[in-house]
Amino acid sequence: MKLEELLAPCPKCGSKDKVAHRKMLDNHNAHAEMETVKCEECGYIFFVKDYDMEEDEKKKLLRELNKIHG
Repeated sequence: MKLEELLAPCPKCGSKDKVAHRKMLDNHNAHAEMETVKCEECGYIFFVKDYDMEEDEKKKLLRELNKIHG
């Protein structure tokens, strides 16, 4: 996720507060993998881990998750 995307306001509610959900990779909680980034206010999803998806598939998934048609 790019810095400008992280700083951008939510297109749904306008909030700039986001929550990062991470998966810890070891027992010491020193390394993590980003899973999702969501708006703290309304739950709009900005980022999902790609799991080897093509960019078009990833955008389609985000649209479906956020119920945005475009």
